[in-house]
Amino acid sequence: MLLGAISKAQESKVPLLFNGRTSAYFVLILCGGSYRRGKASCGDMDIVVTHPDGKSHKGFLSQFVKRLKDMKFLREDLVFTTHSEQGTDSGVDTYFGLCTYPGQELRHRIDLKVYPRDIYAFGLIAWTGNDVLNRRLRLLAESKGFRLDDTGLFPATQSSGGKRGTRATASLKLQTEKEVFDFLGFPWLEPHERNL
Repeated sequence: MLLGAISKAQESKVPLLFNGRTSAYFVLILCGGSYRRGKASCGDMDIVVTHPDGKSHKGFLSQFVKRLKDMKFLREDLVFTTHSEQGTDSGVDTYFGLCTYPGQELRHRIDLKVYPRDIYAFGLIAWTGNDVLNRRLRLLAESKGFRLDDTGLFPATQSSGGKRGTRATASLKLQTEKEVFDFLGFPWLEPHERNL
């Protein structure tokens, strides 16, 4: 059975499931989406992960998913890609699936995204949302000659019609969400202020 909404109390327990399973690997694990924005309930769980050394994220997701399946937390796979191991798609690894809390059978949607450290801020903005803010930021970037997505802020190119950068173009190096907002000239919003 799939349950639509996840309470804030339920989602606040998710990082506890990861304790002791990630300390040797990652120090930056955040629940994103509605939870990070302070909403009372969430449609799914968005978990955004990185490692500060910029290298140790490679190959992590496969091991992590296996551990969460062994715990019977992850129950069904929907999408599972490991680009960090293949050197493709900016090195972002993705797992979308269904999970259950210990002792329960109700299933919830979960999205796990593992980003290289140098593009983590872009992933965090995208997976925190909300969708209205993300559209505003993308349109603002386009008006300034850039393309913004969860993997970076890219200069637009002639071959892309002047609107969207290409994957061959290197992203600007911005380390924090605030740096991205500042570069675009958009007023800084704390995560709880992003329910536009």
